[in-house]
Amino acid sequence: MIRTQSIEPVYGSDITPDLGREVNHTDPEVVRLLALNLELAIKNLVRSKSSPECLVLTADICTHKLMAMPTADGDIKVLVFES
Repeated sequence: MIRTQSIEPVYGSDITPDLGREVNHTDPEVVRLLALNLELAIKNLVRSKSSPECLVLTADICTHKLMAMPTADGDIKVLVFES
């Protein structure tokens, strides 16, 4: 299902980017693969020159929530939130 709401309705007010952590090698494989897919999706959208100004992709799996967004320096940050 594709959601077009802002990040607040998707995650709720108790989850903010400040509470997330970077993906690391001890995360389950599904989390690492999902983070990679979100990162590649952001890269593709940015390269297409048609991405919105504020671009945030989110994913919700049983045990984790992920948030990917471009940073000001041109990199992409993927954050993990434990459920």
